[in-house]
Amino acid sequence: METHRVQVNETESIVVDWQAPAMGQEANCAVFIHGLGSDRKGEKAEHFRAQFNARGWGFLALDMRGHGEADGALRDLKLTLCLQDLAAALGWMRAQCPQAERPVLIGSSMGGAVAVWHHMANPRAHGPLVLIAPALTFPGRLSWQLGPAEMEKWKAEGVRRFDSDWIDLEIGFGLIEDGLNYDPQKLLKGYAAPTLILHGMKDDAVDWRGSLTFVEDCPYPQIDLLLFKSGDHRLSAEKALLFDAMWGWLEERDRKSQKG
Repeated sequence: METHRVQVNETESIVVDWQAPAMGQEANCAVFIHGLGSDRKGEKAEHFRAQFNARGWGFLALDMRGHGEADGALRDLKLTLCLQDLAAALGWMRAQCPQAERPVLIGSSMGGAVAVWHHMANPRAHGPLVLIAPALTFPGRLSWQLGPAEMEKWKAEGVRRFDSDWIDLEIGFGLIEDGLNYDPQKLLKGYAAPTLILHGMKDDAVDWRGSLTFVEDCPYPQIDLLLFKSGDHRLSAEKALLFDAMWGWLEERDRKSQKG
């Protein structure tokens, strides 16, 4: 595995871990996009990397700005910047491996939002998507959870601290202002990518019912949902099951495409 810095502008860079696909095999690749307050070296990312590499696939995981070893600060977090980071990572990967034209995107929590909005802007630039406890209404859902008074306080102070079992960090109000560019209804109506969603029913950060509603209401038919009754938000304890589920789903899609 190689670690590289990838420039996203003149002053800032992100960090990627990259393992090229095995020689003599098709250039299948998977890309892992972490969640809020996480990084490229989480349990799931490491397990997925080992499993994909064992099967000859390439694998890339990135630290988006404000996370891990990347430049930037979480106070400046915006979905637009995350999308720029993913685009930079994918561009870098294709420069290393031109055959990797349509990688599988694996987005966890906030990374799920990054993956689906990347799809909306670049519908032919990737293969299927796998979303793990995806925050599909991020960042708009924060305003629903906090209510008007807390939102006004956040706007006035400019920064708000978020503290839970999963995160302890400060985020600038620019996240909400930028989020106005990402309408969940536009996503629901326009989304059209083969997708597997994996969600725990004990998730106290992103309600699994949101994933169910998305599958029910999105007109695109090729979206599958697998629920883990005892799974929490991270689903780290289920990482082996997650991989087996996504690998089986990808193989089934490949079999169907060859028949068709």
